[in-house]
Amino acid sequence: MEFAFETVYNQKTLTAMAKAVRKTTRAKHSKRSHIIGIVVIVLGLLLVAGDILNSDFEFKTFITLLAVVALLVVLPFEDSLNAFIAGRRMIKGSEKANVVFSDENFVSATDVGTTEFPYSIIQSVADTDDYIIFVLNQNHAQAYDVTSLVNGTKEQFIDFIEQKTGKKVQKI
Repeated sequence: MEFAFETVYNQKTLTAMAKAVRKTTRAKHSKRSHIIGIVVIVLGLLLVAGDILNSDFEFKTFITLLAVVALLVVLPFEDSLNAFIAGRRMIKGSEKANVVFSDENFVSATDVGTTEFPYSIIQSVADTDDYIIFVLNQNHAQAYDVTSLVNGTKEQFIDFIEQKTGKKVQKI
């Protein structure tokens, strides 16, 4: 059985891909980064609070407060920020992909060209409500919009991919 998808790589798609990479191949590194970020935020707030209580609000206090605010903004929105940067780096013509999955491999066609991939390059597979995401490495992923699935259901495709890759699909 062949499955086919048409995916538009917009901000929503790229954000889902960034989240999938963060929760699969980068999970350990991401957890460490979040712990360090939270520790830095707490320490920064303690330093700022100490300076404010001592009426010692100097330029260094402002810089510390600025760093804390930057971390408070970046940590919750890291997937969206990574998606924005990825979108800016995308090759023109690769914003829309048509992919066909067969028993031997899967073929992706964009305005730039057509590429044939073996299933062996897939490191992990993630399932969100809207996408099935293949994580190829720590910096690359591919997303497939489940609303555009042709020739089967999402569950059938997941079973097919688990069989072809030998990897369990992770729900994120």
